[in-house]
Amino acid sequence: MRASIYHEGEFTVGDFPLPELGAWQLRVRPIANGICGGDLSAWAHTEEFLASNREAKQETFLFDSARPLVFGHEFTAEVTELGPGVSEYSVGQRLFVLPWVADAAGVVRCVGYANDYPGGMSTETIVGAGMHVPLEAGVDPILAATLEPVATGTNGARQTGISQGEGALVTGAGPIGLGAVVELAARGANPIVVSDPSAKRREIALAYGAHVAVDPRYTDPVAVWKELAGDGGRLYVVEASGARLLSHLIARVPPHTVISIVGANAEPEAIRSMTAVVNNLTLKFVCGPVYGETRYEGVWRAYEHLREGRYDPALMVTAYTGLAGARTAFEALRPSDGATEQVKILILPELDTDELLTPEQAGFASVAN
Repeated sequence: MRASIYHEGEFTVGDFPLPELGAWQLRVRPIANGICGGDLSAWAHTEEFLASNREAKQETFLFDSARPLVFGHEFTAEVTELGPGVSEYSVGQRLFVLPWVADAAGVVRCVGYANDYPGGMSTETIVGAGMHVPLEAGVDPILAATLEPVATGTNGARQTGISQGEGALVTGAGPIGLGAVVELAARGANPIVVSDPSAKRREIALAYGAHVAVDPRYTDPVAVWKELAGDGGRLYVVEASGARLLSHLIARVPPHTVISIVGANAEPEAIRSMTAVVNNLTLKFVCGPVYGETRYEGVWRAYEHLREGRYDPALMVTAYTGLAGARTAFEALRPSDGATEQVKILILPELDTDELLTPEQAGFASVAN
């Protein structure tokens, strides 16, 4: 099968070996694949990414950086073949994929971070037969590839415990932060303040339900929240930027603030714990299914938001490209000067281009509008 292959700092398009389909597995054809902030970290800060996962003792996300790798863990796909023992899915079914697979040794791997199991930046891959979200008729299988980051943001907002009428701050309005805004708006949070340097991202945050969106380079978002919320309100923060903001937030937020961290940064960050202690701050680090969940409730909640039309996923998809455009897409999302107006770039394996196409150029103008 064909894939965008990352090896020794370079992306190339070529043939990539696919493991034999095993019991309780699915062979699938990726339809659309989003580029995650984790992908950007694994690409730009490979050793820090791997060191973080070794420290966490998470084999799921470990790969051999000396071997070729096919990125992509947030994707939709069509089922093309069922492995022995599979009865829950059917050939031709379209899914939002939960990107897990058990390797030959029984270790659960994340496809896209596993050398032997290619991710969604490919024409074919193999995943475990469980936990995926079947896409209902009428749900666009291309735009549904935005579900993973929206689920992460939704999860982060859910884990704050915020109630209707309470106020929130979202730091970072990439796809994860935007997902947090959607969940907070659905919960009736008020006010919702969003902080991001990108004008485009701030615009989308307002469309998704934020009340105010500010550029943190010029305006202190905590001060804005305090002015809007008045005295006595409790602040709930979803940190979705992945920047090293935690120490700054701890020093700025009011007592009893809850901070839910879903934006991951592989680089170390020092915090002053006494400041957090004396202000009774709550820090929660959130990733995937939380304790006690038998399925990833965050992704099902995100799918509910999508299905019910609570946000327009087309607004966040700022570009499309094919397998050959992987490097261009990665560089556009993490440029050397740190400034980007890109939000979500989708790689379509069947799109024959190495350029970043606007929705209009890719033929999705009617969807975006």
